[in-house]
Amino acid sequence: MKYGELTLGQIEAIVNKLGGMDGVRRLLSGGQVTMAGFYAIVNRDLSLAEAISAGHYDWVNPDIVGAKWTPSLGSGSKEARYEVLHFGRNIESDDAEAEIKRDERGLHSADLTETLAFGAKFPEEQRKYPVVGLGSVAEVGGGRRVACLRRGGSERYLDLGGRGGRWGGSCRFLAVYNN
Repeated sequence: MKYGELTLGQIEAIVNKLGGMDGVRRLLSGGQVTMAGFYAIVNRDLSLAEAISAGHYDWVNPDIVGAKWTPSLGSGSKEARYEVLHFGRNIESDDAEAEIKRDERGLHSADLTETLAFGAKFPEEQRKYPVVGLGSVAEVGGGRRVACLRRGGSERYLDLGGRGGRWGGSCRFLAVYNN
């Protein structure tokens, strides 16, 4: 479907860049608009299998589906505004978490559902760099694990990384604005 020369996907991208529907309203009323980063609908009513399926990953770590994730992922659906943070150095999980919490913009580490919604909406980001969601933890094989969006060649992977470990300098950390 097209509107003039634009497809619906292109229109959706423009709306996201304007900051969602609030940004469109500001623009239409003559207000100032700041170009935004990433917005996605986080639907906590989807099952874990449905949320993973929406991402069309080429490979999914089989331990993700069977794991018990904490904290509880809740219910309902809402729009989330994301930041992809790069610390530019190797960093421990706890240090990255502390940096996110200290951020003056009011951010929290993306939980599993927020990470999956981001991966489904912005599949090309994980082809640029690994994207880590520190906000949900699963006990797998005796260790604490978090979701990580990675690539292998041109393929997209939904994987697990060690919550207590050190992340390489190329990793990005997914954070969400508190509402």
